[in-house]
Amino acid sequence: MTVKALIRFSGWWLIAIVALPLFWLVNVFFESQDHHVYVQSAEASEVYAHVVFGHRSLASGLAHYVEHLAWLNTVGAKQRSANRHSNAWTNPYAVGYWLSGKPDELDDLLQTLSGLFEPLEVPAKFAAEEREIILREYEAHMVDKPDAQAAEAMSAFLYAGNNIASSVLGTPDDIRGFSYDDARALHAATHRPENATLVVTGGVTEREVSRALKTVDWPAKQSADAESQPPTFELAKPADTLLRYPEKEASARVILRHVAALPESIPFDLLEAHALLLADILNTNLAGGLAGPLRFDNAIARGFDVQAWPLDERHIELRFRAAPDRGVSLRAVQKAFRDTLAEISDTGIPDETYQRVLNRFEDFWPDWEDDDDAARWMADYTLERVAALRQPLPLSDVKRLEQQLSHQRINTLLNTIAGNGRTAVAFIGPKERFE
Repeated sequence: MTVKALIRFSGWWLIAIVALPLFWLVNVFFESQDHHVYVQSAEASEVYAHVVFGHRSLASGLAHYVEHLAWLNTVGAKQRSANRHSNAWTNPYAVGYWLSGKPDELDDLLQTLSGLFEPLEVPAKFAAEEREIILREYEAHMVDKPDAQAAEAMSAFLYAGNNIASSVLGTPDDIRGFSYDDARALHAATHRPENATLVVTGGVTEREVSRALKTVDWPAKQSADAESQPPTFELAKPADTLLRYPEKEASARVILRHVAALPESIPFDLLEAHALLLADILNTNLAGGLAGPLRFDNAIARGFDVQAWPLDERHIELRFRAAPDRGVSLRAVQKAFRDTLAEISDTGIPDETYQRVLNRFEDFWPDWEDDDDAARWMADYTLERVAALRQPLPLSDVKRLEQQLSHQRINTLLNTIAGNGRTAVAFIGPKERFE
């Protein structure tokens, strides 16, 4: 199986993909006076150890530079290779590192990962080379990639005033300006035991992990716990922005992202489930969906996709991406989408549509009676939550989420995303298709 080590977020995730065997996971969290640890025991021939540190850096790209240097500092210059960073990642909230091996190699894995807590002592030559490597990474991800450029600009606008508005990669000027002293300071402030969460999955038990931590003398917390939850999102005043990316040879497309505040908070996991269900409804050709008005009835969009996700317990983001039908401008697609969404919000999602999509939505969760299917889902879920500095729910609470879905809440979310907030729109493609 593959586990995506980061939650889905539009625009700026650097994603590490981990190949895992199929197994049943038992999610156990034990927090001692010294450590934060998740253990997911399994009948498996391999074990994976992940260490996640919150960074909360406002300096664009600096946390990513620290990730490069910390991993190099840990594995050593002798292991430098083109793919050595496949075991590390950075997102807007955290940096993470992982190693895998046989269960009887757990001590060695943890011993190596414990080097992440050591002060950065990378030779200045290598630190400078890392900046060049990150510049090439920027070129690969951003140059001649209007969708990626739009995602960065839209996030900066939508999340203004919040840490997550900062770019994970940074601009070329940011990257060239990275200071080794600044990197060492951020590393010292973040790569601390009280700011670390260890996730161990595979063929080991809680007892074996606890023993291994003692064997390798895993660094213990030296002070009160660091803030483990992501910052509360604060929505800037309502505003709109339009970005244009003329690309003569590119297919015309419009991307619209909208962030809005809910009237009251909803637990994060429950809000995520409702957001995903609402997106499924809007993607349908059923009454209350967008496919009829935008595609089949009026031939406005040749194709489209709607996604929705929470930023925290009070804020939700909607993403609409569409390709115009023949002779239709991107501006017309944008207007038709907003007008249609407002109309659906006024009438609400019909009960028949809600029930039909809800029945299909059961596939979002695993078959809890199928060990392999449940293992895939729980592995994804646990790593996603820890990577976003959120505590995964216990398995019993995850299983109860489906019963807590509500038609009324779906309509509340619909009214929210159709209402006031911050909206960023990007037009990409031949300029003559914009207006």
